[in-house]
Parts: sequence; structure tokens; C-alpha cells
Amino acid sequence: MEILLWIVFAVLMGSMLLVAVSVVIAATRENRIYSAEAKTWERLAQTGIPAQAVVESLKRSENELSRGGSQGQTVYAVELALRVLGTDAVVEERRAVVRTLIDEGLLPQFAVPGKPVHLLRDPNDASIFAIDRARTPLEIPRASH
Repeated sequence: MEILLWIVFAVLMGSMLLVAVSVVIAATRENRIYSAEAKTWERLAQTGIPAQAVVESLKRSENELSRGGSQGQTVYAVELALRVLGTDAVVEERRAVVRTLIDEGLLPQFAVPGKPVHLLRDPNDASIFAIDRARTPLEIPRASH
């Protein structure tokens, strides 16, 4: 009987370990998806073409991912549905979805349809956008003393 209990215990612990590993893998993958936009912005900060957009909707990530931001605050993973406005060179408007991390204190502002958002567009691929953090901050800077 004791061997049977140890077998049941081993199976349960193995199952729990498998679930824990699956959760870590899923969270890491989702974090990478929402962190990629910041890397795109770093790349486009020097070469990106400025663009204007307005928020159509904001949706939290499927798993409601959050983490610590660069200033120690909480940032949330969101999908921003944007209407990218046309320019002199590009007359037509287009829709874009930007997955990014936004400071919890700024989420209410981005939840308002019509909020203006400044973007940087990749000069080599018009479908790649990043939010221009110099003109549309995604984090509230920590107060300096």
C-alpha cells in the first residue's frame, strides 16, 4: 500500500511540475511579444518616419500580463487598436494593432477612443510601427527629489 501512495504522490508532483513549467513558458512567450514593441521603438528612434494615429480601442492581454516597469511601477500588457492617419505622402488611413506595455497610471488615457498617439514607422516596411515614447509616453517618470 505504501508503494501505491508513493506512486500517486510521484504522479501528482510530476503533473504539478509540468503545469508550472508550462505556465513559465507561456508567460515568457507572452512577455516577449509585448516587449518587442519597445525594441522596435529603440531601433526606429533614429530612423523611423513620424506618423499620427488615434486610439480605437484598448484591450488587456489575454492572460492579463503585468510586470514591473523601468521606474519600479506596474506596467500592463495591452493591445492598442489604432487608426493610423494618412500623411501628404500616404493619403489613405490604415488600421494597426500595437502590442505594448503601458504604465497602470496611463491606462485610462489610452482607453479613450480618439486619443492621439504618435508613432514611428519603419522606413523599409510600412506595416511596422512603434509608439514614439518621446512624444507619447507609456510610463510615468519617477519623481526626482
